[in-house]
Amino acid sequence: MREQPVGKQPVLFQLQTGLFLGIVCYNPLFESIQFVLEKKDFFEVEWPALVNFDKTGLYPYLIGIPTITLQRIHIVWYTLEIPKTLLSLYQQAVPIKFAEPSFSFRPKKEIPKKPEKKEPEEKVIPFPGKKEEQEEPEN
Repeated sequence: MREQPVGKQPVLFQLQTGLFLGIVCYNPLFESIQFVLEKKDFFEVEWPALVNFDKTGLYPYLIGIPTITLQRIHIVWYTLEIPKTLLSLYQQAVPIKFAEPSFSFRPKKEIPKKPEKKEPEEKVIPFPGKKEEQEEPEN
């Protein structure tokens, strides 16, 4: 069975508890990032980070868990246009590499297969002839 493609795109969220940045996962064959963020009740966010700010700018701080599930009703607003400095700091902090947006296939761990021995099979199966051919004419 083929693995389903996984689209990953960084999204900046405003939740009731603060500003968060994370990678939203979705299936690009059946849904878009806008569909996931606006229509799905629950969706997965990889490597969530709390976004803090000071006089010099915005800084992401990873929460420390690889995946969380967000409920759409808790999102105040979101944006796909993330400031480049914040996105570059986030990419440096996240232990995986991603592109914006990325469409990757999750590799399935395959067990190495033993080479199969193919022996030539020479089976001759006679095709039964018509009844007329099988019966000998009476002379």
